[in-house]
Amino acid sequence: MSMQWKPWCVVVLMAVGLGCKSGGSGGGVGDAIVNTAIAVTASSVSRSNGGCYAVCPTGTTCDEATGYCVSLPCRGRCKTNEQCVENGLDGQCIALSLPGDVEVNPPKAAKSDP
Repeated sequence: MSMQWKPWCVVVLMAVGLGCKSGGSGGGVGDAIVNTAIAVTASSVSRSNGGCYAVCPTGTTCDEATGYCVSLPCRGRCKTNEQCVENGLDGQCIALSLPGDVEVNPPKAAKSDP
């Protein structure tokens, strides 16, 4: 597996060489080739190390089996004492228990006098 990164280094070096030879003040095509080669190389290195192809944004996590970012339930917004309940495209965080040490005592039934 360690040999997989070498072809990408060749691509990057060739792209850098092309980028340096591009003329004009903008360098549009040469810069695009260089940036694309760097992005592809970084993505490949990340994936070969078991990570995702890209950095996963907030509310997602890396699925190491596929290399893609997958959405967390409720986009990761639920607290530790909440559970995500998804209904279609929308999700809602529902409390599992009352936070803290809250004791609930129901009122005692009043005895009826006969």
